[in-house]
Amino acid sequence: MCGRYAVLTTIRDQQWAEFFANVRNGSEAFDRVPIYNAAPMQFLPIVNVRSGDLRADKMMWWLVPHHSKDGKPLKGKDGVPFKTFNAKAETIDTSRLFAPYFRSARCLIPADAFYEWKKLPGQQPSGATKIPKQPMAIRMKDGSPFAFAGLFSVWKGEAGEERPSFTIITTDPNPLMATIHTRMPVILGSKDFERWLDRENKDTEGLKKLMVPYPEKKMETFPVSTVVNNSRNDVPECLAPLERGTEPPKTTGEKRSPIR
Repeated sequence: MCGRYAVLTTIRDQQWAEFFANVRNGSEAFDRVPIYNAAPMQFLPIVNVRSGDLRADKMMWWLVPHHSKDGKPLKGKDGVPFKTFNAKAETIDTSRLFAPYFRSARCLIPADAFYEWKKLPGQQPSGATKIPKQPMAIRMKDGSPFAFAGLFSVWKGEAGEERPSFTIITTDPNPLMATIHTRMPVILGSKDFERWLDRENKDTEGLKKLMVPYPEKKMETFPVSTVVNNSRNDVPECLAPLERGTEPPKTTGEKRSPIR
């Protein structure tokens, strides 16, 4: 799964200029960047095509289907919302929920790093019921930004209001990620951006071939402070490498309300 990430590069920065030079609404969509601790249910910048225009928009990270009765996340019989902030690549073309968006509503989610929690079974205290987990940051070795493959939905109310939302697609881990977690987000190469965003492209078999583990040789990972565990902590310490042999900082950092 992918449950946290960081966005440090705006759509107007040089690193993205080659790919998103003509994107609309970039300044507004990225007005809260840098974001060090993006979490589900927050409104975050994504790139998509709507009405023929390449544009950046803020959307809620938790896909709400357009057929939702009230514009809120779908819930099971137990009243618990389905976790639609991720979608599995393996079943994305057969899922009743995600397949329609895979065919015609794909998006890119710009990021600079993402987080996962690595189990530390050898450090489990005597009598403890849970295995400790070390938060890990994963990014490109050269520090460049990248883009997750995603899907989006735009729910519309009777009064014409819109509630756009998105999900991040996940796949099997590459060898680097396999030491941390059983899943990783799908990261697309820039050569595939246009193909992925093209809403007229109905070649789902071809698109599924893009959803493979990203080459581990281009990535790196390192431990970070447990300050990232709390999604309200949106501070640089979330992404700062934790020095070997040191304890996580005690500070909880600055608290922010959900990004909107």
